[in-house]
Amino acid sequence: MKEPRVYFDVSIGGSRAGRIVFRLYSGVPKTAENFRSLCTGERGLGRTTGKSLHFKKVPFHRIIKGFMLQGGDFSNRNGTGGESIYGAKFADESFKYRHTKAGLLSMANAGKNTNGSQFFITTVATPHLDGKHVVFGEVEKGMDVVRKMENVETVANDKPAPMQTVVIEDCGEVEKDYESSDFSSDEDSEERKKRKKEKKKLKKLEKEDKHRMKKEKKRAKKEAKREKRRREEDSDDDRGHKKRQEEHRESTRDTRFTARVAMAETTMDEEVQTDLLLLHVALARLVIPFGVEVMMVILEEEARLVSVVLAQQVGVVRTYLEASH
Repeated sequence: MKEPRVYFDVSIGGSRAGRIVFRLYSGVPKTAENFRSLCTGERGLGRTTGKSLHFKKVPFHRIIKGFMLQGGDFSNRNGTGGESIYGAKFADESFKYRHTKAGLLSMANAGKNTNGSQFFITTVATPHLDGKHVVFGEVEKGMDVVRKMENVETVANDKPAPMQTVVIEDCGEVEKDYESSDFSSDEDSEERKKRKKEKKKLKKLEKEDKHRMKKEKKRAKKEAKREKRRREEDSDDDRGHKKRQEEHRESTRDTRFTARVAMAETTMDEEVQTDLLLLHVALARLVIPFGVEVMMVILEEEARLVSVVLAQQVGVVRTYLEASH
């Protein structure tokens, strides 16, 4: 079964306090319909009071912190008047719902079967009222507004102080009026503006961060390319330098080798020449008695043998030097 939603737009001391949305229980349809109709004002004038059967501009005439908020007297506005849409009073419909928590809607009365237009909203569980007052709905949204109302300053008979009056500025059924209505507290409005501003600022910062990160990424990529190029150039330079060093070492080794061979050959020539000179002297002494012709033959053979020996010795020297090189 359908459970209607109705709302109150409430002011405190002339300033917007916010909106309360109520869900009306389907288990007590007569009581729920009475309250719904008083929210919409669709029933016209009351039979007994002759006043508009409407909660609009009606005050909460009694507020007790830690207990409840009472209103609904559209005729006298002080808790002595009001009437139901069915006539002056109507009977208690059912006590099936209990006062188990804060935010419950319940009918105010002057005793058994005296329900009219007055109601109260609990701010705590009130089990001592079970079986005496008909619970017919609950706050669905706007409990924060209820708490604001609960904390207003009060005077005699639990009436809100003159500068703290709590009034139902507008009311109606959610399906018909709620979406198009734009009633909220000044505080809520300021809070929304603040959140909107902060959201805009955050969005701007996120955009700036994204742009900065994009630039950093691009710069890092560019730097990586430059670094890679530098490494390649350094690598080429290293290879060229190493090659030049190797060529220089090879050249130095060749020069040293050539010098060693030349030195060895020079040393060999000097030694051979010395040996030949000594040999000539010895031969001269031996062959003088045999004549000049014999001397020439001996010298020629000597020269041939010396050349062969010299060549062999030079070859040995070269082999040795190459091995050490």
